[in-house]
Amino acid sequence: MYRHEYYKLRYVLEVLNIFGKPGLSEIEFCGPGFNATMLSEILRNSSLEVKETPPLFQEINEDFYSYSSFLRSYQKYEDLSPKYAHVINTIVIGKAHVIPNFRCYIWHDNVPKPKSGRFNYKISSEPINNFRLYVFECSMNKDFGRPNGVSFFINDYNINPLHAPINRLIQVNTKRKVQQRSNIRFVNTVIPAVCVIPNQIPMVSRDAFIDFLVLHHLVGVDYFTIYDSMISEDVIRRLNLFPADITQWNIQFYPLNYPFIFSKSYQIVRNAIELDCIFRHFQFDKEEANKVSHVTVLAWDEFLVPRVHDSIQALLRDFDPMLTFRTSLVNTLIFCLNQNDDDNADIGYPDIMKKTHYYSVPQEKQPIEIHNLDTMISFDDIFNLTSNIKSISLDMLGVHKYTICGNPKKFEIDGYNETEMQVFQHKFEGAMLKFGDRIISDKIYRLYRSGQIWEKNHHGNVRDML
Repeated sequence: MYRHEYYKLRYVLEVLNIFGKPGLSEIEFCGPGFNATMLSEILRNSSLEVKETPPLFQEINEDFYSYSSFLRSYQKYEDLSPKYAHVINTIVIGKAHVIPNFRCYIWHDNVPKPKSGRFNYKISSEPINNFRLYVFECSMNKDFGRPNGVSFFINDYNINPLHAPINRLIQVNTKRKVQQRSNIRFVNTVIPAVCVIPNQIPMVSRDAFIDFLVLHHLVGVDYFTIYDSMISEDVIRRLNLFPADITQWNIQFYPLNYPFIFSKSYQIVRNAIELDCIFRHFQFDKEEANKVSHVTVLAWDEFLVPRVHDSIQALLRDFDPMLTFRTSLVNTLIFCLNQNDDDNADIGYPDIMKKTHYYSVPQEKQPIEIHNLDTMISFDDIFNLTSNIKSISLDMLGVHKYTICGNPKKFEIDGYNETEMQVFQHKFEGAMLKFGDRIISDKIYRLYRSGQIWEKNHHGNVRDML
């Protein structure tokens, strides 16, 4: 049934590719957080071509949910191994106390019957609120042609495997050809990318959306992979009015249909997105121009802020001149949005720039990890991110998290009041302010703040307004 429905959808999309995209209604398509509006945006971002299936959580059984699957075969730098002609890795979230015991099938184009594969799994995280992150592996020791799907089902021969949901495969390289190391410190060999996930309260405003993109662009980030279903279609459509040669942004949107209570599973979902982010960026060949070398995962309320350097590229080159650290840790500082504005901040600055003290509030925070893909020579290195790890000093780089600070045991929209805020230790940090003049002079930011981008007819020429 799943295979039949997939082909029906693909044929419909091929027709849309010829005749154009009609207006789609706000109906639920594929579970929580994924609707027709988001599907239309996925199609628009891929020029209405079926390039790859967006990742979605699918139930394997009541204890395990698969996310995305990656095919490790047809490599550029080596032939198929006689031991395992195909290896498929699938990102899975499951119950921590349940041992995975499944069978798997591999599907091929125009072949109605799948081939049985060999099932294995890796544990990729410690238990978090009774969840774990797993990587399910399905392999085949014969080459029956290029696979295009994988399905997992309970190890019970009374169950029909044809009824299991099918994950479409994303092809990746098994090896990554890196640049030759040199003592010459070329900053432009560092190309950072940010994968963005929702905040713990999964809503993002237009202001927060633009602030995040523009501020990270100012520090050298042009590649964004956004996993979020709560962004307004209007925001995305208006964003795409900007010519690419002006923004220099490379943005890919994916929906995020979390099948659990989000607040209880937030960290494990974040871990799954991080692994998906690394898998996707690893597939690109470093021989190609302008392919990502470093990736990190941030929420909309988290900002990478250099203390001394003007860009992430220059900072990473100073911190790790030979680019040998696989993972760099960055400490997180909590900036309470319910603190008073700094009197020295310009009135035209974003609201977050007016909050210049970080607080020691009772709120869970974890260091952010920046992963260096060029230290991962083979795909298997992805599963060993802690082999060479080092913390970046707060004197060089910090992650500013801007949030409403309040009692975690109470539901308070406004958080602590002014008197309650004074109880907590706090310290001035003005690193964000040094980007103030640059952001208010940024073309995109000025156009957004002026309101023109929201008032202009979406068929108008934005270049005329710049």
